[in-house]
Amino acid sequence: MWFRISTGKGLGEAIAQSRRAAGLSQEELAQQIRVDRTTVVRFESGRLQTFERLMNAFAMLGYDLVAVPRGSRVTVDER
Repeated sequence: MWFRISTGKGLGEAIAQSRRAAGLSQEELAQQIRVDRTTVVRFESGRLQTFERLMNAFAMLGYDLVAVPRGSRVTVDER
């Protein structure tokens, strides 16, 4: 599964879908990355100001982010 991310909300959805695909609860992910569960909830909502600012900066520069599984091969066709 891969994600093309252009908004803070999209980034949050990518985190949530990736977590579920890994079979982890929010609490389990929180423990593994050493944060509170509420932090994971905020990540997944995509409404963190940091996410929004980051995504707005990339959007203003004409970019989206792409998240791919480690070990994947990626080819970019610039048009």
